[in-house]
Amino acid sequence: MGTRHIDLPDDPEQEALRYIELRRCVRNTFEAFLRNLNAQSLRWMEQQFEKHGGHLSAGVFHKIISKVFPRPESTEFKCREEKDFIVDLAVVRLFESMDVDQSGEASWMEFVEYVCATAELLRMHLQENSGHNFDFTASSVLVPYRPTVTKCHFDKVFHWPDHPFEAAVVFEEGQTSFHLHRPQTMLRKRRVDGHRGEVLAGCFLPEPFEWVVTSGNDKTVCFWDGAFNLVKRWTLDRVIGAFCWCPEARALYHADHFRERIHAWHIPDGMTVRASTSALKPHKPFEFNVCHHKPVQAMCWMPLLQTLATASLDATVQLYDIVQLQRTHTFRGHSKGLTCLEYCPKNQMLLSSGFDNFIAMWDVGHESANPIHILNGHECSIVSICAVPETDFEFLSVDVDSVVKLWDVRKLACVQSFHASDRQAEKAGELEPLEPRTLCSLSRNRVVISGRRMVVFDRDASDPRVTADWSINAIVFNKTRLQIVTAVKNGLCVWCALTGVKLQTHDRVIEQNITALALGPGERRVFVGADDGEIIVLNISCGAALKRLTPHTQEVTQIVTIPGKVFTLSAAEKLINVHDDRDPKKAIVLKRIEVSNAGIVQMAHDGGEMIVGASEDGEILWYNCDFGKQVASSEGCEVKHNQAATCCKYFRDAPLIVTADTEGCIIFWSVPPLLMHNFFGKAILTLANPDPLQPGGAPEVGTVGITSLSLSWPVEDYLYVGGTERGSLARVCIRPVVQSAVQQQAEILRRKASGEAAAVISGRIFDTMPKPCDSPEYVFPLQNEWVVWRAHRESIDKILVCRCHPHVILTLGRDACVRMWSPDKGESLGALEQGLPEVKAYPGKSRWRFPIDVQGQLKLDADAVEQVKAKNSEAEAASAGQKRMPDLVAGGRSPGQSGGSHGTLVRSQTVPDLEKGRHATRAHSSGAGLKHLQRRISTRGRIGEQWFAGPIASEDPDRLPRLKCSGLLRPDASQGKGVVQAACKLSRALKAAQS
Repeated sequence: MGTRHIDLPDDPEQEALRYIELRRCVRNTFEAFLRNLNAQSLRWMEQQFEKHGGHLSAGVFHKIISKVFPRPESTEFKCREEKDFIVDLAVVRLFESMDVDQSGEASWMEFVEYVCATAELLRMHLQENSGHNFDFTASSVLVPYRPTVTKCHFDKVFHWPDHPFEAAVVFEEGQTSFHLHRPQTMLRKRRVDGHRGEVLAGCFLPEPFEWVVTSGNDKTVCFWDGAFNLVKRWTLDRVIGAFCWCPEARALYHADHFRERIHAWHIPDGMTVRASTSALKPHKPFEFNVCHHKPVQAMCWMPLLQTLATASLDATVQLYDIVQLQRTHTFRGHSKGLTCLEYCPKNQMLLSSGFDNFIAMWDVGHESANPIHILNGHECSIVSICAVPETDFEFLSVDVDSVVKLWDVRKLACVQSFHASDRQAEKAGELEPLEPRTLCSLSRNRVVISGRRMVVFDRDASDPRVTADWSINAIVFNKTRLQIVTAVKNGLCVWCALTGVKLQTHDRVIEQNITALALGPGERRVFVGADDGEIIVLNISCGAALKRLTPHTQEVTQIVTIPGKVFTLSAAEKLINVHDDRDPKKAIVLKRIEVSNAGIVQMAHDGGEMIVGASEDGEILWYNCDFGKQVASSEGCEVKHNQAATCCKYFRDAPLIVTADTEGCIIFWSVPPLLMHNFFGKAILTLANPDPLQPGGAPEVGTVGITSLSLSWPVEDYLYVGGTERGSLARVCIRPVVQSAVQQQAEILRRKASGEAAAVISGRIFDTMPKPCDSPEYVFPLQNEWVVWRAHRESIDKILVCRCHPHVILTLGRDACVRMWSPDKGESLGALEQGLPEVKAYPGKSRWRFPIDVQGQLKLDADAVEQVKAKNSEAEAASAGQKRMPDLVAGGRSPGQSGGSHGTLVRSQTVPDLEKGRHATRAHSSGAGLKHLQRRISTRGRIGEQWFAGPIASEDPDRLPRLKCSGLLRPDASQGKGVVQAACKLSRALKAAQS
């Protein structure tokens, strides 16, 4: 059905890629819809909601909203039918995302709230980095060097990543030479001599030069090659205090150290310098009239604008267009001299600072002379700012009090602040004062601050191969949207299951770290539990909070959802709460099940009234959630767990429960109609790696515990288990056990139907059936069908079987990795990798190969669209029937009658049935119509009032009268507006028939 909409290639791999492109196009179309929303379109949509009583059904919503959806912009899908299908699917997904309670309707407020939440999510997604950043801390690298002259400083530090000679270049106050340091250890490589006076400034000339140029207080300029060998020394008539290289123009701008002048040398190639016998003359075509009144301290080149930015002690920032050779902007916002200037090319922002205690941000594309934002936080003069390499949004600054701040210009905020020196030790004389002069980023995660000494700060780097930098405590799979949701700290990461790419991040959805996740029925909501006991319900599409559940006092261990109820377990609190989930806005606790005597670590629900729990002392317990009481335990069973039980699962198609322990054993327990809560069988698994040559190193000895398990799907003939601290993953066949249970179930039901119901109910029937016991027939070893040693570097916390066609296995390890496996062979199909930050492409170490049945998935998509369209057709037919209702009333002056008598409703094929919402085929009398209407009216309003229609109706044709009566309630006009309108029309029709 779905393939008629989309043209698919014959090659399976190309077919899958085309479907992935289709999903991407649907998402892009939805995002384009949000970007294109304006006041006019919003007002039009609001009018449509008002026209339909404030609520739109799925079909009507699709008909209306699809009119304002943009056409897909894709080169892959060109024909009209394909584009229409993409729009239809995007609208259906939009409605499903709004209708989280699955009521079949969406209100205007729900639409507005969802659009606002999603728009904010998209904005944050565009800004946020794909990796995580850690805080800078003092490095283990200690720099032992001190300035040659007492109380002098290391004045400047440079590091150019593109320079072939990897080194940090350090200028020392009052010294004619400079030193090269190793960035990893900050140990000195060598000293470079060439100037006869103090070295003041430096600049790197990239390819084709790969040179460094320096200036000294002796009015000389030196050029150094890639090995820091002297290429040329020029003698000038002035001292140069700052350089700036413009690669597009091959121009080297330099500022006079004592005057406000700026000059430029045109250096087309290296031979121009090598062949020169004296300094080149300033290149007049590149020079312009500088309007500063004091010396320029910093310069910055902006390649996109072909513009040079300068910062001066006259407290202004000026921009000079080297194409037009004129000043284009003068920024005024500082009151004191400027010494620092940095450029953010991605955001087109310029940052300046100096003797003021703030950093000014300038929009270089805007003509305003005022800063667009001020970064406050320092309490004294700022001596240096620098951009963090490999990012377009992070900057560091340091002031004279040694306070270092890390800024994120996306958030316009300081994300970390720390002291570069131990101030208490400095005051006590135990440490020489730092007195910072500059800071320099040696890499994205290392910075050096120099003054009277040098200190290094590091931060941990993101590992691109793992799913997250922090432990992942929970994971769920959304088969409807084909998405994987992982919990990282107090946020949620949403991944595309088809591509393994992170789609979005819901940050700070709850106050504390997330410890439990569960999808609600319909997979439109996600229930989130935290380590402080809080439980919140979110819209899984946009991350908006829907409601909060009654919290636990301690960590939420597990959440289980069924239609109408939510079960939450807190192992630390030793409590299971049963929450009412029928109200979309609030939830109350129906029952509290105390498990203080058991120490439950995991629970499972049978979909009815029973809960099974696995305890840390090995006992298995059953609870009735309706009564909130324990009803059975495994204490009296002949065979039971001897060690702590870790997992428990109910079978879907067999009357069994399976539990596992830290001894490597699994036990099957029977449930009705089999003998209730009784031992059924025990299997001993082998998860230790006996071969030291296999992955995993030395052979594992002793007992190997099971940390997680999951049943196969759609047939529960296999068990997937994970165990050991080394993360082994195995599949075992349990088909004989399952078949035996199913056969016994069929036998019991057959005998019950054949006249032995009393024996079944009383349990006497089990006296004639084999009873499981501690014998080789019921306690046996199970061989692995396949096993993956070291599937994870640490233990496996969760095994998830993705219930889609074809199905796959997801495993969550303690090593913060999510991996995918083939269920048939245990072959690795890839891992979710967070990659490197967005500024740097990351190809991925493992290829993500999620199998997909394109034909089947397209059919599901097409069926969803067709179902919505069918509802729209039904709604239109019902609406047309309501409009014709007054003409369908006979009486009064109908043919064959004379006036004066009360009419009756005659049989009609098109009169809408108000109770069932479809066309009725039976006749109604006027009395039956009144009774039917009274039953249909919703019950809201003041007690003692009831709506009536017909001869007793009021004179106002738009209102129904109120009579004191037996307690039916007035309907809520906002919720039952359609019913009230139909009743009004019926009332007027009945009055007209009797007039």
